[in-house]
Amino acid sequence: MSKQSYFKRYLWLFDFIKRMKFVSFDEICKRYEKYPPDLDGKNQFSKSTFHRDILAINDLFGIQISYNKAEKGYFIENESIEESQLLLIDTYRYINSLYQDKDINQYISLASPKGGGEYLMVFLEAIKDRRNVTFDYCRCVTDETTRRNVEPYFIKEFKNRWYLIARDINDSQTKTFALDRIKREPYPASGANAFVIPSHINPEKYFKDVFGIFKMNNLQAEEVVLSFSPLKGKFIKSQPLHHSQEIIIDNDVECRVKLNIQITHDFEMELLSHADELKVIQPEHLVRSIGYKLEKALSQYNNI
Repeated sequence: MSKQSYFKRYLWLFDFIKRMKFVSFDEICKRYEKYPPDLDGKNQFSKSTFHRDILAINDLFGIQISYNKAEKGYFIENESIEESQLLLIDTYRYINSLYQDKDINQYISLASPKGGGEYLMVFLEAIKDRRNVTFDYCRCVTDETTRRNVEPYFIKEFKNRWYLIARDINDSQTKTFALDRIKREPYPASGANAFVIPSHINPEKYFKDVFGIFKMNNLQAEEVVLSFSPLKGKFIKSQPLHHSQEIIIDNDVECRVKLNIQITHDFEMELLSHADELKVIQPEHLVRSIGYKLEKALSQYNNI
């Protein structure tokens, strides 16, 4: 059975147990026989397979499926599932939907899949087992494809794309790789425990001062103050730009927020996307940079 088939079954099992809350193994088997998650697989579901799947779901997603003797059924142990866990599940739910029914677009409108999502399983397993991974990678700027051998550290999602943060063995630099720019199936090394992930490189610490996906190691975080229109302020309050966001003024005139963040290209592009309802207050060099980009954009319409 392919790795993709395993993931289809994990997803099906999670969704069914979550929906039913307390469900017996017999009920799971009957449902599996009637609606098998893998159309190319077998219609029988053994208890040993079920228990292996439970362990795999816990290992990959951190989601615990347990048995309740009083209710005589299985249930999702986690009281609350983290956003990152749901993001992984939703990605595979999308992929599973496409494979389950080729005519799905006739009756449901789906957003584009996360770029590179088909490689998530390979990298998640390699990170867990501490195995190097080799793949062919096409750079965005030059379109040059090169062979990469990396130590995978963790995965990050940003703006509907998946990225791998890993150490490039060739130059020992920690880099960000877009999974949708991988040009062939990644293959992990056979040996386990090949490397140790540095303690300072984890999702929470590594991108602490960053908006987006590219971290500048030589750039310090700065205090940024932004003033939004009241209407845009409602969106910014519900979808903060950064975890450090703090509201300092919120009235009928403006919604002013303060951030502590690296001023990177990704961050400036995000500010420009709100330009008609945003005024940058500080720092001064960011005010000048955004002003210059807006003037340059406006110059393209001067002859209209």
